[in-house]
Amino acid sequence: MAMRLMAYNEQWQQEFVQSRSMLLHATEGWLTDVRHVGSTALPHMVAQPVIDMIAAIQDLQGLNEAATLIEGLNYARVAAPVWCQDELVAKLQKPRSGPPTHAVLIVREGSPTWQRVLALQTVLEVSLLERQNFENLKRDHFQPGCAAEQQYEQAKINFFEELEARSGEA
Repeated sequence: MAMRLMAYNEQWQQEFVQSRSMLLHATEGWLTDVRHVGSTALPHMVAQPVIDMIAAIQDLQGLNEAATLIEGLNYARVAAPVWCQDELVAKLQKPRSGPPTHAVLIVREGSPTWQRVLALQTVLEVSLLERQNFENLKRDHFQPGCAAEQQYEQAKINFFEELEARSGEA
């Protein structure tokens, strides 16, 4: 899968609004909230053109049911991110094959992963310095190739761990 970075596209917000509506409707009440996270949610931020979302579920017993219903929207289940493997989550991306355009991580509402993702997103929304640091990381580590993709993902994990530590100190 080839990675690419793009300048901010104002259509990403509209794409999120439509995706949120479809996810909430399709999951028949299992999902209680869907938030736009990641670089495509940050105006003027360079980003991979993937609409990243985090979705809340009240009852983890409905996790598989919600994921199955989302699969009906041309999403496929993929491995959960390494940084949230201590929790029961489901990650899906769209389309089922080819480069992803959308990704949704389903977590229990209020869980450590839910809180962590939203807190880090807030820091990036309000701190121009941290947003610039993140953009610099992307430009410095973004190269094609499988090994480069793994290095890029690890660099992002490291950045967010450091950002979380800095935010906790404030």
